[in-house]
Amino acid sequence: MDYVKHIRDRVGNDPINLTGVNVLIINEKNEVLLQRRGTFPFTWGLIGGITELGESLEETALREAKEESNLDIDNLILLGTTSGKDCYMEFPNGDKAYFITVVYFTKNYRGELKIDNEETKELRFFSFDSLPENIPKSHRRMLEMYYER
Repeated sequence: MDYVKHIRDRVGNDPINLTGVNVLIINEKNEVLLQRRGTFPFTWGLIGGITELGESLEETALREAKEESNLDIDNLILLGTTSGKDCYMEFPNGDKAYFITVVYFTKNYRGELKIDNEETKELRFFSFDSLPENIPKSHRRMLEMYYER
């Protein structure tokens, strides 16, 4: 079941809270994997997505990493959470949402990076000093949480 579609069928475009996960996948150079999205908001950002009904946060992290990068990850370490007005988004179709996000990081991954040219247009590791400009505010905060710890 597509949880967001299920809710949207009932509430229309009104603001809703959405629970999700982002994962900082860190390589041996302490660089973070970012995804250039092929869907709104068409920016660079962290791997992650919305939790489906009945899915654990850890399961969401594993699923999204596989779907968006083709990587298998493990040894997730809880970094923190983001929420509030900095995590608000209005979509082109008028849908409004506040994202409540649990943030993990891992240095354990296997597989070969692969893009689907739909949800993901590009995948690249970046150092904190060379991050692209167009990153969502909440993702930038997550990156600061990791690199300042």
